[in-house]
Amino acid sequence: MTSRFPDERRREVLAAARRLAAERGYSSTTVEAVAAATRTSKATLYRQWGDKAALVVEAVSADSRLALDRLAARARADVPIVLGLAGAGQSDPALLAALSSLLLPQVEALRVLVLRAVARGELTGEPPAARHLPYLLAGALVAPTLLDGPAAVADAGYLRSVCDDVLLPALRARP
Repeated sequence: MTSRFPDERRREVLAAARRLAAERGYSSTTVEAVAAATRTSKATLYRQWGDKAALVVEAVSADSRLALDRLAARARADVPIVLGLAGAGQSDPALLAALSSLLLPQVEALRVLVLRAVARGELTGEPPAARHLPYLLAGALVAPTLLDGPAAVADAGYLRSVCDDVLLPALRARP
């Protein structure tokens, strides 16, 4: 990716890629369709992102935060896309690698949060449950849709209850 692509234009392309992936699913979303929707050349998109997988993964993750309200607000659009990406990634190594490169920094961000809590004295040493935190949080985001159907999305209240009832007690438990 080059840095000469204007930020406003980048946001427009990412929004179009996200919208198309939500409407059509990952497999039916094409770089050509994103180019047409944004009046951008395919060559420009390939130069910026390299391939469809990198473009769609960045579109889904653009501006993501760990804040629960933000996660919940984005879950309605993102969970179906992410589930589609995960399914398509089983037969597309480039997509799976792009997803992994997106998720690894978020996993590291969770680890840093735990280490800060240890440094503040809120936790006594790095708890064994910390290694499960990314999986538990990811599960809390996608499980309602998987188990209760597409209309069931993790809202902020649900995510707060998962944190209060499950994650924090697990992190505070003494080995």
